[in-house]
This record gives sequence, C-alpha cells and structure tokens, in this order.
Amino acid sequence: MQSTAHRPMASVYRVEVSGWDCTQTFFVEKSDLEWDEETGKNVVLNHMVKDGAILFVRLLQPTAPDRSFPVPYEVEFSTETREGNHQFRIRRMRPRTAEHDELSAALSESYF
Repeated sequence: MQSTAHRPMASVYRVEVSGWDCTQTFFVEKSDLEWDEETGKNVVLNHMVKDGAILFVRLLQPTAPDRSFPVPYEVEFSTETREGNHQFRIRRMRPRTAEHDELSAALSESYF
C-alpha cells in the first residue's frame, strides 16, 4: 500500500509593501508574498525592518479594474537570504475593540 503524505501547496502573490525601515526611512517596494499552511505568510524585502514593525501590503492585480487597498501587517524577522535580502513572516493586524480603546484611554488618563 502506497502512502501519500499531505503536502501543503504554497501560493505566491505579487504585492507592494510599504512602511518604515530600521533607519526610519519610508520605503515602497514590490515583492512576492508566499503563503502556505505550515509557514504562514512570508515576504522578502531589500529593506531591514524591526521586529514588530507595521508594514502595509497591497495586492497587485494586473487585471483588476480597481486598485486594492493596503492591509496592515506586523512583521517578524525570519532569515537573511543568500542574496542579502531579508525574509519576514507577516501577521495581519486586527482592529482594536471598543473595550481595548476604553481601557487604553483610562490607563493613559491615570498617568497624566
């Protein structure tokens, strides 16, 4: 009996990434976003970005009549490529809840 292992397929999307690098310089660059079940979403950038930084990722669709909107992602450095670029794992940011905003406001009021 032949065994078939489940092998997740990676999808690759052309994207535009923007944000501030480690030197606080704003950048915009095109990259490929690779997405699979095991490793999540990854992008390779020329710019080095701090862990936890927020980048905006916009899907580039050459056939779409409307431009897509940028989506905020939090980054985590993964590795440096042989070519000297930087690979990052990215995780989509979620909107804050009203409870979180109220708690933040209450805490900031108590400090001032």
